[in-house]
Amino acid sequence: MGSSFIIILFAVVVIGGLGSIVGAVVAGFLVGLVEAYGQAYAPQLSQIVIFVLMALVILIRPAGLFGREENA
Repeated sequence: MGSSFIIILFAVVVIGGLGSIVGAVVAGFLVGLVEAYGQAYAPQLSQIVIFVLMALVILIRPAGLFGREENA
């Protein structure tokens, strides 16, 4: 029960950046918009589009949208 929400929340945290509350809020709105447009235009692919977005963000900014990269 609720496993689909947990998977979407994982994507929101990764997109926003771990430890960034502002990033999580912005990513939540972004994921909500992407899911709504996905449901409107391609209902079969709406869940996949979220993870494609997550993959793109990880490729461009590995720390997330508002996350900070750590120095080694």
